[in-house]
Amino acid sequence: MTAYPCDLCDRPSGDDARVCTTCTGQATTALNTVADWLADDLVTATAKQTALGGGRGGGKPTKASEAPMPIDPRASEAAAILRNTLSTWVRALHAEIRVDIIGPACRACRHRSCTALRATRLPADTIGAMAAWLTPLLLQARHLSFAAELVDEITAAVAQALRAVDRPIRYVPLPDTCRMMTLDGQTPRRCGGALRAVIAPGLPIDRQVRCEVSRDHTSTVEAEQQARRRAARVARRLART
Repeated sequence: MTAYPCDLCDRPSGDDARVCTTCTGQATTALNTVADWLADDLVTATAKQTALGGGRGGGKPTKASEAPMPIDPRASEAAAILRNTLSTWVRALHAEIRVDIIGPACRACRHRSCTALRATRLPADTIGAMAAWLTPLLLQARHLSFAAELVDEITAAVAQALRAVDRPIRYVPLPDTCRMMTLDGQTPRRCGGALRAVIAPGLPIDRQVRCEVSRDHTSTVEAEQQARRRAARVARRLART
């Protein structure tokens, strides 16, 4: 196995991929953020219907030239850049997909065959739909020659959009790994993806626990704490026997 250095951070990728799993995970988190709430927040921010970021209202203008603009130019520009970035990479990855599988496919799952089949169908022309379409393909795309450009552009475009809507989001790494079971062909296996807690006051995703491998493997901080307490009780009972 070739310890190919990541084209973005120079850390060993662990395999022959052009981008390491850490950098790919950052782009996956960014796309999940877009699909979860950022696409909708950009629409709101563009229409200047939000109080986020401050300085968007206050006071009655005294001149027509001082009247507020009907749109937020910063959010509008960020949305346009994000849309263009995602649509570019949707087309690029769609051209790379070669699938010799006959359907049907599950509407929402992480079976490899179903993910591949769904990827042959272009998503709706919306920011949220394109982000959701791209997310499960990133682990495969990290082996392509243009992987570094793909990951870097997506991460940068989402970061700009986050600044435009001014939402304070933090992701806190957790020591545990994902316990969800998935099918590898006909073989069940534990996901084992890295987990991060989401700190996002005022958003529905606040206190969620996200797996870097799949956005479907979502739990909560409370559920993770309960699972650890159950594991500790089992360990104590086994120690007494």
